[in-house]
Amino acid sequence: MAARTILALIALAVTTLAYAADPIDLATFVAISRPEPTFQLRYGPAPSQAIDVFLPASAGPHPVAVLVHGGCWSTHTAGREQLRHLGAELARRGIAVWSIGYRRADESGGGYPGTFQDAGDAIDRLRSEAPKYNLDIARTVLVGHSAGGHLALWAAVRGQLPADSQLHRETPFVPRAVISLAGIGDLKAFAPLVPMICGPGIIERLMGASPAGSRDRYADISPAALPAPEGHVVMISGILDRLVPPYVAYDYARAMRAKLGAPVELVDVPQAGHFDLVTLGTPAWAEVNRRIEAELGVGP
Repeated sequence: MAARTILALIALAVTTLAYAADPIDLATFVAISRPEPTFQLRYGPAPSQAIDVFLPASAGPHPVAVLVHGGCWSTHTAGREQLRHLGAELARRGIAVWSIGYRRADESGGGYPGTFQDAGDAIDRLRSEAPKYNLDIARTVLVGHSAGGHLALWAAVRGQLPADSQLHRETPFVPRAVISLAGIGDLKAFAPLVPMICGPGIIERLMGASPAGSRDRYADISPAALPAPEGHVVMISGILDRLVPPYVAYDYARAMRAKLGAPVELVDVPQAGHFDLVTLGTPAWAEVNRRIEAELGVGP
């Protein structure tokens, strides 16, 4: 048998084994080793009101990936700590990482408006701190996973919230692109599923009490109800994701088309589950990393 044929068969076997592997489960994801950040910045008194910063070894100026962790908007899961392995890996590749924490829906001050104000404040802090750490904020991408994907999509359009919204800011910092990893774009449509995935009461706490005659909360916090983002949007889903299936991304893309916004790019990763997208060494992470580097103009 020719050497070229043997090599081709070996490559096919390796590829088949890789794609036949089971999706990463929660226990495997939780067990991942997570390095400490270069340093942490606080923007409020609560423990969750902090930012993990990972800086590359080179001098810069560095492009920036803003990471937004998921976890059902709940304290029952880890906060920004859960993405530290990604922060260290991106920094190794020359990308500074600004990984934000925020008060979750079930902690004091969280829910509406606190969770959203925190996410906005942590992202805005990047603008004032960038000169100190030689960060090139003209090259910034927002990357959120799961519930963090919802917050990332929201943050990408928060500058278009009306003046009477509690979440309105005059001049928010909005990265030029957003990558949602199994993120929820249409919160209203997804809300009935949240109790089964996250437990009872979380969506109610996220929404907060709505006084009679006040604005519809979904109009403030559901990305599908807001104007289309001005920057590039990529929705990456695992085909085998049972928590946030690919149709959730398709629903958001359809809503944005109806608003005559720029097309939302949809990426479905074969054989990938919910946590493959944020686990180093998986084909799904290779795709996510490629997309981050493409948005920032770095890499091969």
